[in-house]
Amino acid sequence: MDQLTMVLVAVVAAVAAYSISIEMGKGGVFGSAVVTLIAGVLFRYLETEGIITITGLAVVATTAGYAGMAAQKNIANVKEMAIVGLITGILYIAGANAFVGVGGRLGTIAAISCFSWVGFKSITGFSIQSAKTRY
Repeated sequence: MDQLTMVLVAVVAAVAAYSISIEMGKGGVFGSAVVTLIAGVLFRYLETEGIITITGLAVVATTAGYAGMAAQKNIANVKEMAIVGLITGILYIAGANAFVGVGGRLGTIAAISCFSWVGFKSITGFSIQSAKTRY
C-alpha cells in the first residue's frame, strides 16, 4: 500500500506540474516549483506510519515535478504525462536506496522516465490522443 501511495503521488505531481507548465502556460520551472512547495507543505502535516515517511512522499512528488517540466513536443498531453508519472514513481521506488546523498539523483530519475516514454513512442509509434490535441 505504501508503494502504491508513492506511485499515485508521483502521477498526480507529474500531471499537476505539466498542467501548470503547458496548459496554464506558466513554464516548467514554475510548474515544478509549485508542486514541490505544495508537496513540502502538505506532506509535512500528514501523518503516516510504516516504511514510507512524509519526507519520502514529498521527495517523490518533487521528482515527478521535475518530470513534469518536459516539453510538449516530447510529452504531448496530460495522459502521456500520467504514464511518465507512473514510470517516475516506479523508478523512484526501485532506486530509493541507490546513490543516496549523491547530487542529481532525482533529476536523473525524472529524465530517465521521460526518455523511457519518448523512446517507447518512437519505437512503437504509439501515442495517446487527447480531446484537444489530434495528430
